[in-house]
Amino acid sequence: MISLEMLLAVGPENSREYYQTILDPINDYAGLYSVDSPRRIAHFLSQVAHESFLRAAEERLRYSPKQMRRTFGCKGGEKRYDEGCDDCTMGRLRDKLWTQSEYYAYNSEHLANYVYANRNGNGDEESGDGYKYRGRGFIQTTGRANYRSFMEEHNRRSPEDVRDFVQFPELLSDLNYAVESAYVFWSRNSLNAIADSATVVNVTRRVNGGQKGLADRLARFNRIAQLLNLPAER
Repeated sequence: MISLEMLLAVGPENSREYYQTILDPINDYAGLYSVDSPRRIAHFLSQVAHESFLRAAEERLRYSPKQMRRTFGCKGGEKRYDEGCDDCTMGRLRDKLWTQSEYYAYNSEHLANYVYANRNGNGDEESGDGYKYRGRGFIQTTGRANYRSFMEEHNRRSPEDVRDFVQFPELLSDLNYAVESAYVFWSRNSLNAIADSATVVNVTRRVNGGQKGLADRLARFNRIAQLLNLPAER
């Protein structure tokens, strides 16, 4: 169904040898999650290739003081960070990134526990959930609630391989489960139905809530579209 040539077209950053190691799980889960038509395959692979280069990424969170303040510090997001004054134009969201900068800068565990506290099912900063349930997978699964959601979906579809991803979140760094994480995201966001008729613009909006990286997503889609006899998009 999904060939090495398709993977190389959509993700030229990786080698044929690498893609041979993920070809079986890519195809196994494509069948399990019904990513089984040319349009679904093209949209799925182009979006995931943009998000992670089709690799089992694990969120590192080693930020300089300015980087962490820009990324996590401001109300209204990164666009509300003013690099000139190293502060926020609409107020600070996480003041400790300024007042306790040395504690959080270049420390993945401290930063994750702070910025992901009390979100997506995580406990407070002291619980350690932020770092424990940091982003893992081809489309990163982040937060206790999302790890639980992944676990429920995996165990429902693969009853012969029941796993506890909440107790053992590091399992999501395993290549097979990292691949599956992208399919779970795809399924939980009803992206097959969208991909059947929508454009790259529409699919991108569902994946990340906006149009971030649209040019790259389009380029990847159009390369694989040629192999699947789909029309190019602009």
